[in-house]
Amino acid sequence: MTSRSRSSRRESRRAEARGSTARWLMPVVAIVIVGVAAIAIILGQNSSSSEASPGPSTPAAGPPQISGNSLPLFKSAVGDAATGLVAPVVIGHDDAGATVTIEPSGRTKLVIFAAHWCSHCQREIPVLQDWIDAGRVPSGVDLVSVSTAIDPTAPNYPPGAWFEREGWTVPVMVDPTGSVAKAYGLNAYPYFVVLDGEGRVTARLTGEADPATLEALLAAVPGT
Repeated sequence: MTSRSRSSRRESRRAEARGSTARWLMPVVAIVIVGVAAIAIILGQNSSSSEASPGPSTPAAGPPQISGNSLPLFKSAVGDAATGLVAPVVIGHDDAGATVTIEPSGRTKLVIFAAHWCSHCQREIPVLQDWIDAGRVPSGVDLVSVSTAIDPTAPNYPPGAWFEREGWTVPVMVDPTGSVAKAYGLNAYPYFVVLDGEGRVTARLTGEADPATLEALLAAVPGT
């Protein structure tokens, strides 16, 4: 046997060995490729999910927090049982989530309760805004309003849009469950509560009130 023949047979065996090894490696390589692709897909999905969902959104402001004793239900401005009582402290929010409070501040406070569907409230709010715009609110008096008795099925909803249309400049606390109205003894709309600098009730009133009446109630508060 010539050296050329032996060399040819060795090359042939090497080729067969390489072919056998390649046939054995192909399934392994395929498995590895599939596995890598699967991992890449999973990582890509996780990455996309993370980018699309930056985390839970800021929770909506909850109902107002009320502390202190509730005022008795309002019955009459004459001999009102709430006169001289300390009103509940309330920490709430407006539609945008900004904090609105009813608490002692050393200044007289007029709290205005209104319902968006109440025709009397719809007439009262523009009258009060004209009063404010005219600069007739006594100095040393703060105004705060409470949007209560909110009903999506009732007219003039949502109340925030109504206040905006009227150009209402007074902070508006949202009272979604009516808890603030109940704590202040509301029995009709609109409803007014006058508090002195220590948070004590000096007067309560329901119905459409003309600015002169409100000015008289505010002027009667010591220190105003």
